[in-house]
Amino acid sequence: MTPPGPSFLRICVFMATKTVSNSELERLAKELERGTRVISIAGLTSASATAFILAELIKISDKKFAVITDSNSSLDAWEANLGFWSKAATVALPSFETDIYSGISPHAETQERRALALWQLTLGQPDFFVTTARSMVGRTVSPDEVRKLGAVLKRDEDFALDEFISRLASVGYVREDPVNGVGQFSIRGGIVDIWPPDAMNPLRIEFFGDTVDSIREFDAETQLSTGQLKEIAVAPMRGDRRRDGRQIVQALLRLRGRKPDRHRPGHRRMGLRHDAE
Repeated sequence: MTPPGPSFLRICVFMATKTVSNSELERLAKELERGTRVISIAGLTSASATAFILAELIKISDKKFAVITDSNSSLDAWEANLGFWSKAATVALPSFETDIYSGISPHAETQERRALALWQLTLGQPDFFVTTARSMVGRTVSPDEVRKLGAVLKRDEDFALDEFISRLASVGYVREDPVNGVGQFSIRGGIVDIWPPDAMNPLRIEFFGDTVDSIREFDAETQLSTGQLKEIAVAPMRGDRRRDGRQIVQALLRLRGRKPDRHRPGHRRMGLRHDAE
């Protein structure tokens, strides 16, 4: 089956613009300005039609919109529809597919999408925020904690190289040389290549000591630079930090009301096994 061409898209836009009159949109905008808590709209039979209305409303009002869906599949549809009808900034926060108490790890892609969405929310309020009801009732990390997961680097300003590398490794980035995919990074002396999840191309950051000397985009295939940047925001790949074994042991001991024994590691391990039994 041949996909719809540009002419089909133009017909869709023409039909949609005839669906709602300007007076009806202005009435809705006034209701929003008055702070009306419940506004009912009849005759919208699809998410695409509702997304079109929101896209038109955001042009004539200064409001931000939150869309709560019943599933991740509905969230994906809303994100696509809003992206079709509007160029306004949209952030989508999916929910985990698994129960947090089931002991099953969430899908890696879901973790990446959630981490990116939470990071984007710390950078500014989007025009459209789309999430699920399940995400609304679940707990998440605070904005301050999310800011510590990522990094904002500016040219000619200091950012400790060791801290940057440690942060990348703890929030889901994988070391790979050369970098050829999202979520990877490499280190060569004071040069760090990285591909954040929201970047179209990988980035090459050159450090002079702990000072960011240059930031460039480069082509993953040719490894050649394609542009200079003054500032970048490196989003995390996970919504929390990975802990090493020592940190996990200390956390378990604190939960049991005991102090970590730094001088007798063998005794500490035996104690943990005894408690586990």
